[in-house]
Amino acid sequence: MKILVYSAMNAETVFNNFGEPEYSYYFVLREFLPLLRQFGEVQQVEDPATEVDPIYEAALRQGQDCVFLSFSPPHLTCLGLACPTIPVFAWEFSSMPCEAWWDDRPEHDWGWCLRQCAGAIVHSEQSASVVRQLMGEDYPVTAIPAPLWDRVAALRGTLLDQGDDSIRVTRGTIFDTHDPGLERWLPTEQDIIRAVAEARGLIPIDENKGFHRAPKSISRITLEYMVAWYQQVMSNRVPDHWKQKLDAWATRNDPWQLGRRELRLSGVVFTALFNPMDGRKNWVDMLTAFCTEFRDEPEATLVFKLGHRNHEEALESLLMVLPKLPRFRCRVVFLHGFLDDDAYLRLMQRSHFALNASYGEGQCLPLMEYLSFGKPAVAPDHSALADYIDEDVAFVVNSWADATMWPHDPRIAYRTLRQQIDWCSLRAAYRDAFDCYRHHPERYEQMSMAAVSRLREHCSIQSAMSRLEHFLQSEPENSPA
Repeated sequence: MKILVYSAMNAETVFNNFGEPEYSYYFVLREFLPLLRQFGEVQQVEDPATEVDPIYEAALRQGQDCVFLSFSPPHLTCLGLACPTIPVFAWEFSSMPCEAWWDDRPEHDWGWCLRQCAGAIVHSEQSASVVRQLMGEDYPVTAIPAPLWDRVAALRGTLLDQGDDSIRVTRGTIFDTHDPGLERWLPTEQDIIRAVAEARGLIPIDENKGFHRAPKSISRITLEYMVAWYQQVMSNRVPDHWKQKLDAWATRNDPWQLGRRELRLSGVVFTALFNPMDGRKNWVDMLTAFCTEFRDEPEATLVFKLGHRNHEEALESLLMVLPKLPRFRCRVVFLHGFLDDDAYLRLMQRSHFALNASYGEGQCLPLMEYLSFGKPAVAPDHSALADYIDEDVAFVVNSWADATMWPHDPRIAYRTLRQQIDWCSLRAAYRDAFDCYRHHPERYEQMSMAAVSRLREHCSIQSAMSRLEHFLQSEPENSPA
């Protein structure tokens, strides 16, 4: 069998578009590739409209089956192809778009799209149920989470230098409330005076002057431009020791600038990985509940590993919440930047709990990774999480149904449901998890082993193989447009 695959982003473009809509589909495709290669020859295409059907027709002439898997939501899937087309997508709401808001854009009605497809692959039982609700019980759909367990399982036995507990970020920035040099992040007195004057209309607002940057001398501005010039133009010709000095200068003088950073974690560490510009992730509840519950506990550490190409805007949003909170002694770390394999593994190893408090999940790759690695979770059990979260592997956060809109509906019309997090339940789950690790190590170890076993059943290649085999053997054919 020939399996054609497509994602709007690839390895070259995904990191420049981190946090943009649909960027995560590339990572899902990457996790599916080892599974798909066990079923046939996999070929990735860049332009489905021009590439898929010629390959499909050539395969038919050779007596070879061929199918096209588009890792994209239905309204962004290339339709009208002769090749059987199957969108592979995540969905976290109680219903799917069943109406179009513009007469000339019928693809926003996902039923219209799916009728032109050979079937659908989703990542949770809730999503599969919602597809059947939209298309009928006989519509070919299967739930296959991204099969990442085997890759993560291979990492569990990886030995790192136990004498070196630092997490090195090649290009990023780190905000740490326990950092002795924290004042570098704060506005200067001149910044505050200017902000007050601008707010009162006494002077024009200077949009080019941010609150986070202190007034600079001529020599400092010159040196900053010199650093940028060396980094961008002369990077291949500057000696390594000069590169290190330049990076060190930039890091020391401007914490907002991306550069080489190091992080050492301590205490009981709760880690969440997410796009801070995605409102569904509900990071405000995660942050405020943590700082409230552990306001007198310096050994509790919260790590937000952030992913978005606009790191300053993302960090500013998070930092604006901290002044609204009472004083707290717990540690909060905002880490933004690319982590190579070693740094990502160290972060998983130094973490004790994976954290999620979202309003809905299509599958949540980071949470699945951490559980597969043996890290229990603090998380709700709604949407896709219901397939693998329970009290054996997590401290479960309560939630309830709440009206909302489909994410891409410009009308902001309430047509579906998400799950609202119970803030008090989240706060209690934090405390229970903290006490479990500190005072009941045997229970923590049981939860760790249960997490590995549960995720093996949920998202290993072996568990996915039978479902995909049954789905592909149904010999799907595209319905007419």
